[in-house]
Amino acid sequence: MSLVGLKNAIAAVVSSTDKTPEQANLTQSHQTPYGTAAPDFHQDLERAESQLAKSKAESQGTGFLSKFDPRVMSDVIIGLSDGLTVPFALTAGLSSLGDSKLVITGGLAELVSGSISMGLGGFLAARSEAEYYLAQVKSCKQEFFQNPDILAEEIGDVLLETGASQGTINSFLKDVQHQPSNMVDFVIRFGKGLEEPAEGRQLTSALTIGISYFLGGFIPLIPYFFTTLVHTGLLISVLIMGVTLFIFGYVKTSISLDGCGRWKKVNEGLQMMLIGGFAAGSAWALVKCIE
Repeated sequence: MSLVGLKNAIAAVVSSTDKTPEQANLTQSHQTPYGTAAPDFHQDLERAESQLAKSKAESQGTGFLSKFDPRVMSDVIIGLSDGLTVPFALTAGLSSLGDSKLVITGGLAELVSGSISMGLGGFLAARSEAEYYLAQVKSCKQEFFQNPDILAEEIGDVLLETGASQGTINSFLKDVQHQPSNMVDFVIRFGKGLEEPAEGRQLTSALTIGISYFLGGFIPLIPYFFTTLVHTGLLISVLIMGVTLFIFGYVKTSISLDGCGRWKKVNEGLQMMLIGGFAAGSAWALVKCIE
């Protein structure tokens, strides 16, 4: 669980709570019904602020990639991963038959069907995620109305895991209990680790995965449109895909493992080359044997 996110949630709840004049005076004088809770509370918030500043400083090196939605980037990677390997293996296998037209026809048919299948899978996965999120929210609301103390205990456990003092926990619970919806949101986000799916997430996921699959799978087909000899097309396709797979593995690692060393990125790029080459070689050899 993120300390920075937890700090933001605490600050949002505290600032949104209507305080009486007596509570405001107690806050200003750093005195509360909980004794030394206020100093501990503000000290914890200051430490969280420090963590937030440090996190921002560390994220400055991520460049333009940090501007993209991580879920969208994940869908792009999923689509490209399959698109760069499965159609490549298929076209390589069909090339052993010696007919460029057959390679193009079969490859395009696979791309269309594969893109639809992958997009549908992304749509169903996103819908299941949304349904699970709503079910958890409903469960937490029912839990609150049946026994509010259970949610309070869960919030206390989450805060204890972050190292918050007992005074801070008491102060936070006193404020958050004025807004039951905030208690539910807190438990969902920090207790269960769930984020509310973005609006239109299902359609976005389906289109992103499907289009990424099609674009990745179309690359190994390109040489066959410009060559009359299928073996020449296969050779050019292998060379292009070797470079493409390496670049994909390198960039994918840069995005998913921020801050990793260059050798790790190179290693992942080489692994993608080996996986794609093995799949294509196996398909080619299989078709050749059957022929």
